[in-house]
Amino acid sequence: MDQRLGLVRAAYLNDFVTILRDVGVPVDRFLAQSSLPQNIEEIPQMQISTPTAVDWLAKVGNDINPMELGLLASVYATSSSLLPVLQTVLTSAHSGIKRLEALIGLMLYEDRTLKIRIRKKADSYCVDIQSPLKNHRYNCFQEWLCFQAIIPIIRSVTNPEWCPKELSFTSHIRPPEAIYTAYPNTRIFCAQPITSITIPTFDLMKTYGKVGASALNPHTLSQATNLYQEAAAWELPSYLRTLVKPYLTDGPIKIDTVAEITGISTRTLQRNLKENGSSYSQIIQEARFELACSHLNNQDMKVIDVAIALGYENPQHFSRAFRRISGITPSEYRTQIL
Repeated sequence: MDQRLGLVRAAYLNDFVTILRDVGVPVDRFLAQSSLPQNIEEIPQMQISTPTAVDWLAKVGNDINPMELGLLASVYATSSSLLPVLQTVLTSAHSGIKRLEALIGLMLYEDRTLKIRIRKKADSYCVDIQSPLKNHRYNCFQEWLCFQAIIPIIRSVTNPEWCPKELSFTSHIRPPEAIYTAYPNTRIFCAQPITSITIPTFDLMKTYGKVGASALNPHTLSQATNLYQEAAAWELPSYLRTLVKPYLTDGPIKIDTVAEITGISTRTLQRNLKENGSSYSQIIQEARFELACSHLNNQDMKVIDVAIALGYENPQHFSRAFRRISGITPSEYRTQIL
């Protein structure tokens, strides 16, 4: 079950979607046939199932070398979907290692199935990434998703053409020549026991493209060495609330669909929720409420717009549901937060 509980921000998949549209793939038709949110390009900050995304890419992009598709998406990401995430990380950290550590924290928060370690390797540092999808035939898509995030972070303190020293994939798919052209100074390995990216120590010490003694002292760097991180495993109710949110515009997602996405039978899913003191209807109600609060914090959205965004056909039904949980109406909630 655990290997099905990975989540990834929709923005990362949208980079692949853009590439697929550019080469003429009927993306909309494939989305309609999938269990992904139909409006995925409109919800970049929402989180979706990583295994579902990987399976979908494998089906839709089967005419393109998977490694090359991953490369194209990673190149596109440097100036598109990663920008909001990068801005958050960049404003809170100045050196390469600090930005990398901040990013790893973000990656682990968003996908709690990952395990990440930073380790010393001669004059470089390796970022090792372990995923339950390691043995998936198309795991290279998730590997590229991780590299999509890390490479721009290091480029932000070096230069736009920076390349890692090494890229190691667990995937057995042979890299096309395009990857060697894009990363001419990078040693690329496939069929490795672990996914990893190797970064020279010199680059991790840089601050805004310069090397400064105050950017990173040996003690700070040693603290990062052999840092092994993994987030607390998802509690099922929390995971499901996050998973169902992107689907709510079209109304509540059926429990059978959620069972398919998570790889858990409907009956087992219901039993597990009961053991956690919850139910599927409660999950939907709580997810809608969390989204409602988020939308109501946006002063540009009218209450009726919030109701529509949450899949309610009647705004009054939304108001009653919101009041049932919070004890106040949506308008009263908005007044209180002003």
